Amino acid sequence: MSTPQARALLNTVRPRDVVGKTRRWLASELIHELAVIDKKIKIADAELTELVKTTGSTLQELTGIGPSGSARLLGDIGDISRFASRGHFASWNGTAPIDASSGDQNRHRLSRAGNRRINRVLHIMAVVQLRRDTEGRRYYRRKLADGKTPRWKRCEP
Repeated sequence: MSTPQARALLNTVRPRDVVGKTRRWLASELIHELAVIDKKIKIADAELTELVKTTGSTLQELTGIGPSGSARLLGDIGDISRFASRGHFASWNGTAPIDASSGDQNRHRLSRAGNRRINRVLHIMAVVQLRRDTEGRRYYRRKLADGKTPRWKRCEP
């Protein structure tokens, strides 16, 4: 529910007792605070968008990356060429699988190490791409067709 929708809904409420009037007043104050926070978020997003544009980055063109995510990636990663390979970058951000094999059984598990902030941005991007009709979703469906397990099934609409 958006702030204007909440305000419109609250305008339909006409309490007659003191308790109801107090609740309505408190709800009105909360809606006002929400409007102030929404305005601050819009200003911050606009500023981050401008800052990201000044770097020449095209991160925000990717599905699932907004102003704060792209700023976080640029701020924490810096120059991507500092990583020798994709594997080094995956290890640094915690997306590289860790070998958990024992005997004849080959297994891998997710790493809990690495830069958790970057890992979260990449995770959000992946979930958004699965929910929308993107190359990420097509890749996921190809992997399912190849017999991989549907770990992200709950993310699809």
